[in-house]
Amino acid sequence: MLLYDRKTDSLWSQVKSEAVTGPLTGTKLRSIPSVVTTWKRWKTLHPNTLVLSTKTGYRRDYSRDPYKFYFNSPLAFLGFKGKRDKRLPEKELVLGIVAESEKKAYPFSVLKGLKSPVIDTISGQKIKIHFDKTSEEAYATLNDGTRLTGMVSYWFVWSSFHPDSTVFRPR
Repeated sequence: MLLYDRKTDSLWSQVKSEAVTGPLTGTKLRSIPSVVTTWKRWKTLHPNTLVLSTKTGYRRDYSRDPYKFYFNSPLAFLGFKGKRDKRLPEKELVLGIVAESEKKAYPFSVLKGLKSPVIDTISGQKIKIHFDKTSEEAYATLNDGTRLTGMVSYWFVWSSFHPDSTVFRPR
């Protein structure tokens, strides 16, 4: 996905965390930890959260998910030109972590079968991979609890940008 910067006419790559066209090409974004979770889990953890109104002044059915078909399909989107990495199914969800020069993908299908947190090492540093089986929320921390920046992504996206990524396998 590319994000458009109206102020500078730059395009920013979400996966690379940098501008890929325009006057800011090569400029890196500072990554901050985020989480993909269910609304139910979010509301439980953050009960005072406010939600934007669907009364936007536009005729649109906000209760309809325009991506439902895509999410339920096992195949990547039409027209994908990247090299297909067969180590995992294209649409396998992974938690991708970049630590120094090492990149590692943690497949959700593997994490579902393990007790959380999973202890692992990346770039010589011990980390914990936290995975909630109900909400399929995944994130990584250092041993002291500091959240690491990670990215939940489909495998075909992660492997396209990080072809040298290691795929986590339990011992």
